[in-house]
Amino acid sequence: MNLSTQSDPTWSPYALPRTTTRIVTAASNGHDYRLLISVPKAAPPEAGFPMLLVLDGGALFPTVAETERRLSHRTEVTGVEPMVIVGVGPSHTDMYDMAQRHRDFTSAGPLLAEDASRFATGGGDAFMSFLLEEVVPLARQQTAIDPARISLMGHSLAGYFALDTLTHRPAAFAGYCAVSPSIWWDPPRLMEAAESLDGSSARVTLAVGRREQSEDGSNPRGDQRRMVDSLQELGRLLTAKLSQDQVHIHVFPDEDHASVVSPAAIRALRMASRA
Repeated sequence: MNLSTQSDPTWSPYALPRTTTRIVTAASNGHDYRLLISVPKAAPPEAGFPMLLVLDGGALFPTVAETERRLSHRTEVTGVEPMVIVGVGPSHTDMYDMAQRHRDFTSAGPLLAEDASRFATGGGDAFMSFLLEEVVPLARQQTAIDPARISLMGHSLAGYFALDTLTHRPAAFAGYCAVSPSIWWDPPRLMEAAESLDGSSARVTLAVGRREQSEDGSNPRGDQRRMVDSLQELGRLLTAKLSQDQVHIHVFPDEDHASVVSPAAIRALRMASRA
């Protein structure tokens, strides 16, 4: 039997602490998005809080925001500072909208993905304009945020978007966390652009689950997309162009494409604290 406020008034809805939400229509592309924001209780530092912008916000924001809330109580132990977490996701669902993801997280360049024809693609530039010109200013209206310490986190196709932004517009954010990124979408676009990253101060965290690619052919989809190998190859290139201090690569041995988000969130928060 499902409990609800209608059948049992002693139960009431629960909301994440310190969190508010609103629907915003993007001027850059005319589409609606749900924004979620978690603000620390403490007063901001003189320069403002660091901020982590989380894509696929409906699905990922609760995990990241609650992880920050727990770990930032003991920064000296966890390495996670109190920070603002902002989630950006579809306005009509608390999970994923595949059509919206394909539209917003892909570039306008040539597409190599086998399913590129299933959805409209190529809206990445407009979506990035929305993030930088609308979402970030809206967040800064809520509390003091250090403009030099804003980082971006994306998973799967949103991870590809984070890497595409890093390699083509590295100064857009101070840090980038790409979790199980869909490098297979257009590998040459990322690898070729990464060659020009000399001198960038961006911090980069790459994460993937070891179980996303098999050694015995038991994961045909992940094997074809070379989820682990491609991330490590790109990681080596980024390390060579930036530095070992700037690039951190994590291959979590027991995680798959879905479960890797939780341990990766901790690494993303530590990266954003150092940005």
